[in-house]
Amino acid sequence: MESLPNINLITTLLKNYMYEVDGAAAVALCDRDGFIIASESKVKEDKDSDSIIGAISAFLDIYIDRIKSEYQTQSNFFNITSLQNRKFAYCSMGHHSILTTIADPSTSDVELKVYSEHIAGKIEMLLEGNENVSIKIPEIIRVLSKRREGKLPKGQFTAKLIVTGDFKVGKTSLIRRFVENNFKEDYISTIGVEISKKSIIMDENTKLNFVLWDIGGQIGQIRPYRQRFYDGANAAFIVVDRTRDHLDSIKTWFKDIKESVPRNIPIVIVGNKSDLNKNIVITEEQIKVIAKQLDLHFIVTSAKTGENVNEAFLYIAYRFIEKV
Repeated sequence: MESLPNINLITTLLKNYMYEVDGAAAVALCDRDGFIIASESKVKEDKDSDSIIGAISAFLDIYIDRIKSEYQTQSNFFNITSLQNRKFAYCSMGHHSILTTIADPSTSDVELKVYSEHIAGKIEMLLEGNENVSIKIPEIIRVLSKRREGKLPKGQFTAKLIVTGDFKVGKTSLIRRFVENNFKEDYISTIGVEISKKSIIMDENTKLNFVLWDIGGQIGQIRPYRQRFYDGANAAFIVVDRTRDHLDSIKTWFKDIKESVPRNIPIVIVGNKSDLNKNIVITEEQIKVIAKQLDLHFIVTSAKTGENVNEAFLYIAYRFIEKV
């Protein structure tokens, strides 16, 4: 365990997760063979604590072969199993690890899924050696975890998401990370608009087709075409580069969206380039203040590492589906 990269950050992340979810009794991180490499328990370090971690070990012994056979070709999966009056949630968001949670039976499946996928994704980044990964849990994750239980509307749905913000804030990189799961260091300014598509399976009967409009950052130059770009938008991102002092641009783009889109659509402020710790000039707290003023949610991301990128799009997806 000592040789694992960022093990201290992983341990702190597990603690944060466990205390965010009231019904969680313990969490354990294991490799793909079921060997536990880190664990945390709400119970004090005594025999009860050992018994809970032992329960996770017993669960893994029983289910690891099934997990390996059912998900051997999948890097991402989530499942919940009830065993001896406890819920066991297991989740993977990459090829390195499986996150297992033991929880009270009353714990919401939605809450376990949202938090498990978020934490497992961050752990994968840490295991891959990314050091600039925040261990804070975004407010958007809390909001998502509290959405109502029950089936989503059945069918295929299409949502137009406009991605706005000044030039060089990383709009194109955010979309590329979400759509292709990669990142390019070189920068080519978007002139006008670029359109991308990505489908996500929200559950077995619900599919959302995102149409992503990457709006060029020169707000004055796009004015003649604004109505065409914004027409039919179901949601919007306002992206800000946290390494540049242009916080006021959030209000400028918000005003532009509200003047151009007649109906009320979900809008999220995205504070990008959060991996560049030494260059940050816009704090998370500053973004939070503006978000509260405008009655919006926000999230800080890194298109380079992928941190919180999927979460931002997933939040928008659920906000859209709720209105269907």
